[in-house]
Amino acid sequence: GWAGETSLDVEWAHAVAPGATILVVVSPSDDTRLFTCAAYASARAAQVSMSWYSGEFSGEKAYDTYFNKAGVTFFASSGDSGAGATYPAASPYVVGVGGTTLHLDASGNRLAPETAWNGSNGGVCSYEGEPSFQQKVRSSSLRSVPDVSYLADPTTGMAIYCAGQWMEAGGTSVGAPQWAALCALVNGGRAKALSGTVADLYALPGTALTDVTAGMNSGTHAGPGYDMVTGLGTPLAA
Repeated sequence: GWAGETSLDVEWAHAVAPGATILVVVSPSDDTRLFTCAAYASARAAQVSMSWYSGEFSGEKAYDTYFNKAGVTFFASSGDSGAGATYPAASPYVVGVGGTTLHLDASGNRLAPETAWNGSNGGVCSYEGEPSFQQKVRSSSLRSVPDVSYLADPTTGMAIYCAGQWMEAGGTSVGAPQWAALCALVNGGRAKALSGTVADLYALPGTALTDVTAGMNSGTHAGPGYDMVTGLGTPLAA
């Protein structure tokens, strides 16, 4: 990723989980090396955030093994082009993170409920079968993404300091590292860490998430319950 994106990932993961040890793994953007980096990171961390993605491809299921690691939870941005599933968010072993617009005043108070960001990728996957954890929220033979969401709209985005200046940044790359940081906080407070499976999120009570019910991407409206723009919703972190 570009310098601003790396800064975004590290600064906001650290802001959410300031006590966490953060390992940054950087690679040229070709698939083979990116998967190698994922393997390297998962051997050293219990939460792995990935802000890279590509369109789905026919052989993607062969790469799912990189993300099927007991005790490790993978998070991936769903994409910023408005519709369609992407990989690795499409993997049933990865938490796909979509995006929202956050409506705040200058003091940080909510002006209105979050809405779906129109750039948030989501949809029915082409090559991944529907995992059992999605059967209670959808009726389909194929996996759908995203699983959850987080602020992503760059017009209501995050402050980062990069190359000697303050910038406002957004995209679903905002959400993946912050979800990973929240997961690290959760595991730090549990007697037994989460198993690392995406199914853990689908087993959460409704009081753990904010359901995003308004807004849309290029092809799907957000609505009550699970939807293919914001997934199950955004975290009630407290």
